[in-house]
Amino acid sequence: MKYLLMFLIVVFSYSKTIVATYKAKYGWFGTIAISKAIYKIDKNNNYKIMITVQTKGIVASMTHDLEQTYISEGKIVDNVLVPIHYIMDIKKHGDDYYRIYIFDHKNKTVLKKRFKNGKFTKQNKYYYAPDDILSLYWNLPVYLKEKKDIYTFYAIGGRKNDGRVDVSFPNKDELKKLQKTFVTKGLYVKLNLYNKVFAGDKGILYLVINPNNWVTLAGMVKNVLKIGNLKGKIDKFSIDSEE
Repeated sequence: MKYLLMFLIVVFSYSKTIVATYKAKYGWFGTIAISKAIYKIDKNNNYKIMITVQTKGIVASMTHDLEQTYISEGKIVDNVLVPIHYIMDIKKHGDDYYRIYIFDHKNKTVLKKRFKNGKFTKQNKYYYAPDDILSLYWNLPVYLKEKKDIYTFYAIGGRKNDGRVDVSFPNKDELKKLQKTFVTKGLYVKLNLYNKVFAGDKGILYLVINPNNWVTLAGMVKNVLKIGNLKGKIDKFSIDSEE
């Protein structure tokens, strides 16, 4: 993982914006969603990650134009992303459901606030985790130091009661099958989020990552709605840097 650590050191030394767009396809439905991912770093070591997902076609009609936005913002400390807050904004059936998770790392607490259509509805203490699911992804090159069969982490957005996320690298047989499925070169990673992803089976997510910039090239959720696999692939990519 040394080359990944070197990549992070270089990335965190500059202002940088990474933008990638993806198309997700599902069986005979074709393209059912368009996603855009933005990762920004400034000279003051602040970061912002934003993922937007917008349904398309017949799925948009079925879900009443479902739109989802996920945001992680925080500071970079010793090459590690430390989230200050994590936001989930889900629009469906004409309503806007907004959730913000506020981190207090010193006291190891997270406060969850809920809003509906712009109005505050509720707040409560949430389980503490050092990451959210977005910061965890970009921190993996730092975290994956020792060689293990399974790496266990905790992040807001993971398992509902404690945030658990398991990360592993597919074994030889599984890797061969995935390579035939994706036909994409890169680093193959398996994540167990312990939550159903897009109504997929067991919350297992497979990613193919470009090890040179840690950008996801393709992904798959298996057995969605017990019918087939949901597959996504990168469509456009750009990176802008400023010293």
